Parts: sequence; C-alpha cells; structure tokens
Amino acid sequence: MVKWLPSIIEARFLVARLGEVASPPWWRSEATSVVGRRMLGRLFPRTFLAASLETASRAASIEHDLRIGRLGAYHLFRLPTSYEAAIHDQLRLQTTIDLLTETAALGGVEQILNSLSGLAGDESLPITRGPIRCGNVEELRSKRPLQRMCAAYFSAFRGTWNVYPYLEEGQL
Repeated sequence: MVKWLPSIIEARFLVARLGEVASPPWWRSEATSVVGRRMLGRLFPRTFLAASLETASRAASIEHDLRIGRLGAYHLFRLPTSYEAAIHDQLRLQTTIDLLTETAALGGVEQILNSLSGLAGDESLPITRGPIRCGNVEELRSKRPLQRMCAAYFSAFRGTWNVYPYLEEGQL
C-alpha cells in the first residue's frame, strides 16, 4: 500500500461531496449522496463506493478542466496516468474500502468540512477565487501540495466562492 494514496482518495471523496451539496453546486452529480450511493449499490453491490467516487470525480474533473485547462496542469480529480492507475489499484484494497465507508458515513457538511480541515493540517492560504497553484505534481508524494489543495477547498466551501487548486506539470 502506498502511504500517500489514501489521503488523496479521502480528499477526492470529501471535496466531491462538498461540491455536490454546495449552493449552488460546483458540479452536477449526486453520486456521493445517500440516494446516489443507494442507486449505485444496486448496480455495483461490491464496488458502489468506488463507483460513487469515480462518478463524482469525473463530474468534478470536467469542471476543473474547464477552469484550469488541461495543458501543463493537474488537479485533485485528474492526476498523471501512473498516479490514477495506482489510485484505481488502491480502491480494491479492504483498507481503502473501509476508509471510503467511514468517509461516506459522515453526516453533515460540518463533519465533512472538519475532515477536510484535518487533511489540510496547518496549511492556510489567502482567500483567493478561481485557479490556485499549490505546487508541482512531482511533490504530491509529500503532504504539502495535498494539504494546500485541501486548505484552498476548505476556505472556499466555508465561504461562497469556487476555487480550483492545481499542480503544475513536472518530471515524473
């Protein structure tokens, strides 16, 4: 198990859920809602949480790509192919399924925001709207770029504006 992948998976689920319940929603999906998970559970009984995450992530990725662009930048919902393959493999592990189960069980927006704040750690960013550079994609294995992205999302969801944290392309 790669130690930094569970944090990315958890952050994806938290931000995807918050983006769905924001007013107005940041993207048009309800895959992480109770009803969405129930529907996906009928179609994919063993992997409905991974399907929920994948569906919401695709909606979020489209929105991020529209705001940031695809050339030279990555974001929480679209990482380099090797990272995405590792995340896909990670989603099959029981420890990751347990993590998603815990994350999906979070009740309200405040609980979700508290979990996102925990992933942000001590990072804080100035209040900024729109695209925000949070580092280089090759630094993602360290905690700082993910913490910066989580801090940006946290402040935006606390407020009423949209942010699109991204990582610049680097050598992998």
